[in-house]
Amino acid sequence: MFAPSVSPLLLLLAANLLVIFRYSHGQSVDCSKPPPGWPQRPPQCCDLPFPLEDMKRSFASCIRQIGRPTSAVPTPKSVRDTRLCLEECVYKSVGFIKEGDNELQKDAILNKIKSIVKEAPHWETSLKSAMDTCFDENKSSEENSEESTCSSAPQTFTHCLLRNLFLNCPADIWNGSGECEVVKSRMSECPDVPPPPPPPPQRFQGGPQPF
Repeated sequence: MFAPSVSPLLLLLAANLLVIFRYSHGQSVDCSKPPPGWPQRPPQCCDLPFPLEDMKRSFASCIRQIGRPTSAVPTPKSVRDTRLCLEECVYKSVGFIKEGDNELQKDAILNKIKSIVKEAPHWETSLKSAMDTCFDENKSSEENSEESTCSSAPQTFTHCLLRNLFLNCPADIWNGSGECEVVKSRMSECPDVPPPPPPPPQRFQGGPQPF
């Protein structure tokens, strides 16, 4: 179960997206604001195989442990620190990193991914390519990570994997709506923009949306 109020999670998602649009620099297009046609609510464009179900269950527990951003009004640093600590908590819960060791447990992650391919073989090519890309990207990002209470490795890996899987979603499960094409186009142009989050649990679907 999630915490009694969903507001910390929605606040985190909303603030995280705001930070992304406000602080994305260096791209050939203006990534500092949403493009025309950006959806008001997160469209469901592709049923991604990641995060795993046990990661989703751990996320609920980690929300209770970590709580809301450390400052009353979310700042880029408080949002980033909260997100990093949430991701680290989830990765520790499922054995993807060990206590006291910030390195990703590559073998453990690969074994889990193999189980996905067995259930959803249409993801095999995209998953293999994404895993190779994201393990390499994670190594290079460790050298340039900003100071934080928690490791940036889980968040960097998750962000990379979700983006790669979304942008390479198999055609037979891709929702080719206009909104999804707008999101995909902006993600292709702006590497800091993540895919839309999944819908909230049923009990919270009447609440505010993070977009």
